[in-house]
Amino acid sequence: MARVTRRKPAKRATNNRNSKRKQTKQGFPFIATFVALALIGFIAYFVFAVEKPPAKPKPKKTVVKEEVLPEKPQPMWDYVDALKTKEVKVDIPEEKKPTKPYQMQCGSFRNKSDAEALKATIAFQGLESTVKKTGSWYRVILGPYDRKRLAEKERHMLQRAKINGCKIWLWR
Repeated sequence: MARVTRRKPAKRATNNRNSKRKQTKQGFPFIATFVALALIGFIAYFVFAVEKPPAKPKPKKTVVKEEVLPEKPQPMWDYVDALKTKEVKVDIPEEKKPTKPYQMQCGSFRNKSDAEALKATIAFQGLESTVKKTGSWYRVILGPYDRKRLAEKERHMLQRAKINGCKIWLWR
C-alpha cells in the first residue's frame, strides 16, 4: 500500500514584521531647530540694535497764521425765492361720466350654494353683492358703480381678504 505523505507548511516570515517594528524612524528634530533659530534671531537682534544710527532731530514746527476768509458771495440766481412765491394754475378737466355704470363679477358657479357661500364671504368684508341666475350659472355680482375707480377700490379690499379673480366691466 502506498504511503501518503503530507507537505509540511511553509514557515511564516515573521522576521520581516518584527524587523519593521524594531526599526524606529528618526523624526525631524523640531525642538533643536526651534532653539537654534531662536538663538540666531536673538543674536541678530542685538547686533543690528547696536549698529542703529542715531535719531535725527525733529524739525521745529512753524506757526501758521490763520487767514481770514472772505465773505460768502451772494448767489447769482434768485429762482429759489421766486419759486416760493410763484403760483401755478392747472386746468383739471372734468371727469367723463360713463354712459353705463360698472359692475364687478367675483364668481360664477353651477351650484347656488357655492354662489351663496361666496356672497357670505364678501358680506363679511362689508360689501353687498347679489347672486344672478344666467342660464344654468349663478353669478356673484357687486355694483353698480358710477366710476371704475370705486370698483377697483373694492376689488383691492377683496384681494386683501384673499378673494381673487374679480373682474370689472360695464353693466349689462
